[in-house]
Amino acid sequence: MRAYTDQVLAGAAAGQLRPLIGQRFPLERAADAHAAIEARGTVGKTLLDVN
Repeated sequence: MRAYTDQVLAGAAAGQLRPLIGQRFPLERAADAHAAIEARGTVGKTLLDVN
């Protein structure tokens, strides 16, 4: 498991891995983001934009 973890971290550091971003919500809609996650209505990562 340690070798696998080292490989994944090295790949991420090299920019070879990218997360799947499913949804973005503005910060003021954080409650909607939480509701979508709880309802399992998301695929990939859910991000809050803090512009």
